[in-house]
Amino acid sequence: MQKPQELSFSVSDLPPESLALVRKHLALLQEYLARKQPASLKLGKGKEIPLPESLTALVIRTLCRAADGKKIVLVEEDEEVSPEKAAEVLHVSRPFLVKQLDAGELPFHWVGSHRRILMSDLIEYKRKRRQRSLETLQQMREEAEEMELYE
Repeated sequence: MQKPQELSFSVSDLPPESLALVRKHLALLQEYLARKQPASLKLGKGKEIPLPESLTALVIRTLCRAADGKKIVLVEEDEEVSPEKAAEVLHVSRPFLVKQLDAGELPFHWVGSHRRILMSDLIEYKRKRRQRSLETLQQMREEAEEMELYE
């Protein structure tokens, strides 16, 4: 079975004139989506493929992030990654990630003597970790307000 390749897109991959075109067309796409007008993908002379609203919204979100300088990466949710790749995705060290795996904080399975983590589990872990961080920050803010340290 062939390993899926990561698809990525970064605004740094575009020349300045292409970035200007993306920004120009991005506004048009957002306008279409706001008006709930159907969008389509034009292929060559006169061939068009209608796009569902959800796919149009995904394209717009992707272009918005790219225009803001963010790197966009598409992965398959059932793709398996090594601890090294998982640590890279989470922006943590490999030893920290391994401790999280051993503590049961992040599911994984063994392939021979190697650990593998599903991208769907990794994305969910990252979401939960961010949510916990936001909740902790809110709690700190509330405590600071109670102590009149925060306005």
